[in-house]
Amino acid sequence: MKIELTSTVFYYISKELETELLLGYINNVQTINKDVWKIKVHKSKTKQLIVTPQMCLLSNLNLPVGEIGGFEKYLKKKLYNQRIHEIKQDKNNRLIFFRLDKYYLIFEFFSSSNIILTDLDFKIITSKQKEEWKDRIIKKDEIYLFPAGKDIKEVTKSDFNQQTTELSQKEKILFLAREYNVAPIESKEIISEYEKEVYENILKLYTFRDPKIAIDEKENKIVFYINYKTEEQENKNLFEDLEKRCLSNFEEKIIEKKNTKKDKLVKILREQENTKNEFLEKIKELEKEGEIIYSNYLVIESINKNINVGLEKKIKPLEIIIKINENLEKINANFKVKDINQKTKKYTLLFEK
Repeated sequence: MKIELTSTVFYYISKELETELLLGYINNVQTINKDVWKIKVHKSKTKQLIVTPQMCLLSNLNLPVGEIGGFEKYLKKKLYNQRIHEIKQDKNNRLIFFRLDKYYLIFEFFSSSNIILTDLDFKIITSKQKEEWKDRIIKKDEIYLFPAGKDIKEVTKSDFNQQTTELSQKEKILFLAREYNVAPIESKEIISEYEKEVYENILKLYTFRDPKIAIDEKENKIVFYINYKTEEQENKNLFEDLEKRCLSNFEEKIIEKKNTKKDKLVKILREQENTKNEFLEKIKELEKEGEIIYSNYLVIESINKNINVGLEKKIKPLEIIIKINENLEKINANFKVKDINQKTKKYTLLFEK
């Protein structure tokens, strides 16, 4: 199922990340898979930032890590022990950047998503993938340019009214999406209900102290957004719904992995127990056979002699076996000769159970 976060949600994510991670040190970069990263940041304690193509969030889940690739290894080396001095959302874009001691670490969550490392002059050092638009290029040695767009939070009411006064409701929704990256799902109801107070209610989206993320779930898509009517919730963790909805599949893999490991161990233990029991049974059989051989020493000696004599006279082994077994049956022996190896002059006894 496709997951999408509005740029307004990213505004609150950046604020929460800055509160939790500012002045912390990056001490590890790991990959859960090729698209999902785990970045460990140590402040008063170590916290893990999970980065997916759709979002970044703080999580306490014990997510399994995989093999790290070349790009991630390079970033891990560059980012190690770098201190975080700033975490911001660019304008109203689905983009969050970290200002470190020597670098900018930029996460783009639009298009096919990207991770970019630049120096403090925004000269690109490396990126997860190269990209090119008509107004910006993402590749080594290019100057990184933030995506075009305006920040709705920095527009005055008079400018906003002047820009939208001649527009219909539908046109205003499209205008906000195109110019300011305000998602239609967040502006549609405001424009429909508050024609004369659109500006005030749009800005209200960015004033919650503890916003609750609203969810619009359709057949193949989940959209996380901020509803301007949503009441603030005390002690609400911004990342709870995101973690539950978006990382649960990784947690299920951990449980599945643990169960698989448990089942494998149980199977090994059962096999070892069966082997042990089989071994003990074999010991009992050998002990019993040894006792029989010891108590029938003279009979065994007679068998040895008869086999050697018969083979020397070139009597067929089968005839020798039949004759010996007839004699053993007469004395009620609880074993018989099974086969004779002419080359080695060795034979096998078969003991009755």
